[in-house]
Amino acid sequence: MAEGFLGRCCSGIAKGTGPHSLRHHYASLLIKHGESVKTVSERLGHTNATMTLNIYTHLWPDSEERTRAAVDKAYADQSADAQTQVEEAA
Repeated sequence: MAEGFLGRCCSGIAKGTGPHSLRHHYASLLIKHGESVKTVSERLGHTNATMTLNIYTHLWPDSEERTRAAVDKAYADQSADAQTQVEEAA
């Protein structure tokens, strides 16, 4: 029974992949899909978010690029709203 379970749960994982690699992969998936530092820290059992940032900070998207994209989107949305108002007024 155990062999069947291990065969199913570990299929697709390269031989020699250790728990540290799997843990890092798990953390990187959480970060890639937008989980907060606090959430990742809790899921990994870290004592605090600082520990998580010290290890995984390189995986979070660059804040400069995120803020630039947010401002670009805000202005694009504002332009679209203004255009809609002009069209509705005409």
